[in-house]
Amino acid sequence: MTLMKNALVGAGAALCLVIANQANAQSTVTVYGYIDLGMVKTNSGGWKVDRGYNNWLGFKGSEDLGDGLSTIFNLQTRFNPDTGTSERSTTLWQGETTVGFKSTKAGTLRLGRALTPLWQQIWKFEPWWNSGFNGSMAAFQTGSYTSDGVQDVALGYANFSRFSNAVYYDSPTVGGFSGHVAGEAERRDGSKERGASGTLQYGIGGFASMLSWERNSAGDNIRVGAASYDFGATKLMGSYADVNLQAVGKERAWVLAATQSLGGANTLRAGFGRNNRTDDHKASLGVMHDLSKRTTIYSDVWRTYTTGADTITGFALGITHSF
Repeated sequence: MTLMKNALVGAGAALCLVIANQANAQSTVTVYGYIDLGMVKTNSGGWKVDRGYNNWLGFKGSEDLGDGLSTIFNLQTRFNPDTGTSERSTTLWQGETTVGFKSTKAGTLRLGRALTPLWQQIWKFEPWWNSGFNGSMAAFQTGSYTSDGVQDVALGYANFSRFSNAVYYDSPTVGGFSGHVAGEAERRDGSKERGASGTLQYGIGGFASMLSWERNSAGDNIRVGAASYDFGATKLMGSYADVNLQAVGKERAWVLAATQSLGGANTLRAGFGRNNRTDDHKASLGVMHDLSKRTTIYSDVWRTYTTGADTITGFALGITHSF
């Protein structure tokens, strides 16, 4: 924790030192978003219109301060496109609210609320991008761990994968390595700790990997290792999580998955995940067809076994559009 604090302080000092002439600053603002919606059916219920991934509308921008330094901001709200309601009633800007500096020499420093370094990177090692819906293997990438741990129920799990009132630093990539750290600046009421998170990434050619450690406000912690290799038409990936929970003890979860190009605009995705503590497991298979660079249709089937509950078999047919 001390090392992480020193890294954040050092990064902030480095960025402040390179702030230079602002006379010729140029500003840009971008409106962006993502919509995913489809028809979903499981053996436990009828057809419904539901999301296959999270949906968002955001505003982000930067101002060039010169000498490779920019100020940046990102505001992102999340919503349910089937009803038009906010994803979390307790938090309007559910996705992110940050402001900070970005330097080509020293990296990026942000203040506010955002995904922790763990969650910001782990989606790259799961074919459903850690969505948590339909065929996703998300539950087996991180087990029962949440980045909140204290106010999960009260806040409707708004901080499941995020820190609020936090400082974030992302290093430049050097020799294929990059580092990402974050820490809560404030200790919340009822918490044992300030949340802290760190991720080390390495990638070269078709190989990518990450090692991550995180602790939440309840004192739970998680260690994750993940890797992937892109052979061209085939991409293999996997992750392993070692979780220590104050309430139930140790938990280990893992995922093995792959994507396979079927030629043209079609891609097959498949995965299997298991939790060794609960014996829960899941197998998923899906096909994506790109209609354009921004629009994709997909079909997923999955089967989930949960200890003490009925086995769930599901099917989804949906469409995504990014802008």
